[in-house]
Amino acid sequence: MSQGIGQSFYGRGAAVIAAALTLAAPGIAQAQQQPRQQPNAAPPQRLVPVTAGASRYATPDGAVRFVLDRSGGRAALVQFEGDPEVHVLRPTMGAGGDEIFQSENGDVRLRVTSHGGITVYTRTNRTGAAASEEGRAAPLTPEELAFAEMQSRFRGIQNRARRSIGQPVMFTVPAQMSPMAAGVVTDAAERAAEGLAEAPLTNVRRVIIVIGRAPAVALRGDTLLIQVAPQLGYAGRPSSSAIRNVVMGQVQGPEQ
Repeated sequence: MSQGIGQSFYGRGAAVIAAALTLAAPGIAQAQQQPRQQPNAAPPQRLVPVTAGASRYATPDGAVRFVLDRSGGRAALVQFEGDPEVHVLRPTMGAGGDEIFQSENGDVRLRVTSHGGITVYTRTNRTGAAASEEGRAAPLTPEELAFAEMQSRFRGIQNRARRSIGQPVMFTVPAQMSPMAAGVVTDAAERAAEGLAEAPLTNVRRVIIVIGRAPAVALRGDTLLIQVAPQLGYAGRPSSSAIRNVVMGQVQGPEQ
């Protein structure tokens, strides 16, 4: 690739990077795949399902609008209006049969009652606000990208990362990918740029993205290692908050 975007690592190099991710950040990979269990929580199979598919929701005053996508199984995908990131939430059982959807950091984002009512929680409204369905929406799936489009996106990502931290950041990605994988890898790079921007005084100068079976993130000196699993869609890449926490030395913790 041009503009400083590197090529893939094959053979021994790829194995070393994969091993570093697996050994350095098992908690992150596990957090991406399993919900955080609450004390005395009911078994997962007793969770009350909500309507499958994707729908648009809003609070009565319209201050919070979001798309909730349950078409992917137990994990829920949520995208808030004005936020480019698609958040992956995991459900646990709450009182009275409610489902409580949490981010990988343990932050409660949604509560769905057994009757289908939804309460949404944001950084500016920790007590929650009721939300009602406005209509159906398209599922939240990563877009497929051709090679040329991916190159263009990465040039923009690298430029934004350089401006946000005041130093050049080199992104290295696999040389050959399907359009579907390219979409997930590009989204992972976007999340990396956001995470770096939220990490003050970061010394990261290189971001290496590889493909594996599960999402993971680790820091090695000035190199950020990110593993993505394109077959899992948005759930197959670390979130910006997970990347920020690793860069700042916090494997997990509540969002600020």
